[in-house]
Amino acid sequence: MPRVLFYFFKNVHAPVMLPIYRELSRDPRFEIAICSPFDQYVRELRAGFKEGEEAILPRGEVPVVEKPQEWRSDVVFIADSVTHLVQGCGRIINVGHGLLSKGQYFTDTDYIHRENLEHLLLVPGEYHKQAIRDSGRVFIPVEAVGYPKMDMLFQPEAPSRDELCGRLGLDPAKKIILYAPTFNVALSTIPVVWTRIKELATPDTCLLIKFHGSTLPEFVSAHMTLPRENPNIYLIDDPDITPYLQIADVMVSDVSSAWMEFILLDKPVVLFNNPNCKEYINYDRRDIEYAWRDVGIQVTSLEGMKRAVVRSLERPEELSERRNYYIGKLGVNLDGNAARRVRDLTWELLDGRISKRRLQPVQKVTIVLIDTGGDPAINVNRVEELSQDCGIEASFIALDGGIADDNEREAAASTDGLLRIISLPDLPKVLEGSDFLGLLPLGARGWDRWLFRLVNHLRRDSSLDAVVPLSSRGEMVQRPDRYIQALEGNDYTTRMTDMLFKSSLVAQNIPLDGIPAPDTGLVRLGTPAAERVFEWLGGSNVNPFSSARLALDVVVERPASPSRLKSAPGAAVMSDGRPVSGIADLEKRIAELAYRIGSD
Repeated sequence: MPRVLFYFFKNVHAPVMLPIYRELSRDPRFEIAICSPFDQYVRELRAGFKEGEEAILPRGEVPVVEKPQEWRSDVVFIADSVTHLVQGCGRIINVGHGLLSKGQYFTDTDYIHRENLEHLLLVPGEYHKQAIRDSGRVFIPVEAVGYPKMDMLFQPEAPSRDELCGRLGLDPAKKIILYAPTFNVALSTIPVVWTRIKELATPDTCLLIKFHGSTLPEFVSAHMTLPRENPNIYLIDDPDITPYLQIADVMVSDVSSAWMEFILLDKPVVLFNNPNCKEYINYDRRDIEYAWRDVGIQVTSLEGMKRAVVRSLERPEELSERRNYYIGKLGVNLDGNAARRVRDLTWELLDGRISKRRLQPVQKVTIVLIDTGGDPAINVNRVEELSQDCGIEASFIALDGGIADDNEREAAASTDGLLRIISLPDLPKVLEGSDFLGLLPLGARGWDRWLFRLVNHLRRDSSLDAVVPLSSRGEMVQRPDRYIQALEGNDYTTRMTDMLFKSSLVAQNIPLDGIPAPDTGLVRLGTPAAERVFEWLGGSNVNPFSSARLALDVVVERPASPSRLKSAPGAAVMSDGRPVSGIADLEKRIAELAYRIGSD
């Protein structure tokens, strides 16, 4: 029975993941647990739940684990880029938690590299899927499933407006204004309009104020007295905005994903333009929240907001045609079955079917294994680990006539064809159809799709012809954090450093100049780097990776024997632009970086 974990890192993740949780709970084939890692709201991380919010979680229904790894799940659901916190929890499915970009999601930005650390990315609509495809930076399966958060509004048993108003104690005869600002100070309505938002409430209307879960506490507390001043003002403390989307007649927002959710119901929105929006660090006018603002009435002042609200209430159909145009462009399936599609895709991920559906073509990699001695059984395990699905099609060979020996032949005989031994003259024919060629010491070990992550460096940068991973052996400069190594030993060090670096340094690489020549790496076929690999395999004393860059997000544990290759002269430059003065300096700076990341 597959074990499934729902990881509720933030309060805003609950409304998205709970419909999926409920759908999977109805399937007796799953064993489910939940994890909410914080006892209280952590302001610095905008994580956890504020007082009273955790009541939304199904704590009495399923096991609750303190640390996600304790459950030993086969699949873990997340709703944000928190893959580094759920390592060892099985396959990772990211369901996201919004419809907009904010310079980080569904857009061409460096942030999007993080998605490659997941096994499946689920997005609301075809627009979002195409935006990710166009970025050329994501190489895992991506599926458009709809928006589970809003399933309840599109199902036959969805409650009516009158029913919901009755539950919430609101007068259904009054028009309802929903104020749903975002939390980012440079983008939000809150610091500009402040508590004067109360002026939107009239004797004939109700004003519902629903703050984003990450809104600064002092912003929220400043509005706490408004309901006492005016009985037509309600401060909503429910983490889930969905029921209020159903009953509201107009929404006032800014750059919150809430307004995009609201137009899916073909309802009018008033959009406030914060004059400081360009100061937001990830501002990009091409993103959907700016490019599509003509879907509503844009305002820059409270007085303009008041007039726009009145206009929207009097003529709600005014921009309906435009709203429906954008709804069609989003391509979000609004049949109320998004959570069911997530359930079905979860099974496809577990049984391996989903791996064949990828945004980008599957790359073919041929790996030449170099003998370094060691236990043949362990070497066979390494080949089998690498052959598992990781977003590439890998084949493994060893060269006879000078490199292959009895150890490699024994390994080849035990892999059911995964490892073949060929002669050097046959190599060009074997490489037909391959995109990349790799060198790897037989017995070297990495973790969590390290080969896939290394290939991604060549995929995302067509000008790059060679890339090598960090190495954990003492004779190589690219070894990991000495602080951890002193405590735990080499195997733990490599894995821990890889876990830290793959998230914090994703997609980053630096020149290899000045670093001892590695014996592990990838080259792009048809390049001078590939020619140097051929020369080295033929016995020439050249460095096949002299033009390579060092991938800072991939760490590999090399076998015990020393490298055959000699050092390459030069001067490396770290990603901060400072040159490396020598081997000791590079060792020190990588170690400091690892320690700093581990302490954050």
